[in-house]
Amino acid sequence: MSGEYYELLKKRALNALKLAKTAFSYRDYDSTAREAEYAAQLYVKAVIYRVTGEEVRGHNIRSLLGYLASVLFENDFEELAHEITDFTRRKRRILAELEEAHTRAAYSPFEYNKKEAEALINATKELIEALRKIERKLFG
Repeated sequence: MSGEYYELLKKRALNALKLAKTAFSYRDYDSTAREAEYAAQLYVKAVIYRVTGEEVRGHNIRSLLGYLASVLFENDFEELAHEITDFTRRKRRILAELEEAHTRAAYSPFEYNKKEAEALINATKELIEALRKIERKLFG
């Protein structure tokens, strides 16, 4: 099941990113933001599952990345752990905005605009690419 669950989470993450891009093309920026957050969250969870075999709960992307970094550090993958912490530090602000996107897009009186939605899609794509790079280093 471990490989199957990882693939399922990864597929869901990439599908959410596609939905975000589609919503963006229709100028539905709230849906763009919500799906971008979901894609980022699911992809981090997929990588955590692939590395640890654990299903993690929670939605805070920075906390999930911190957990992944600590697991890598504990397993003597210090360089990869530092890559994650450096990425999180450099992208702290946009990751915080991404974390809030689901709730803000669904429940607040705030509406996302084109520039904000595009920034969230780009942040999600950068995060997924950074995680893919780490996966290649870990698993080939």
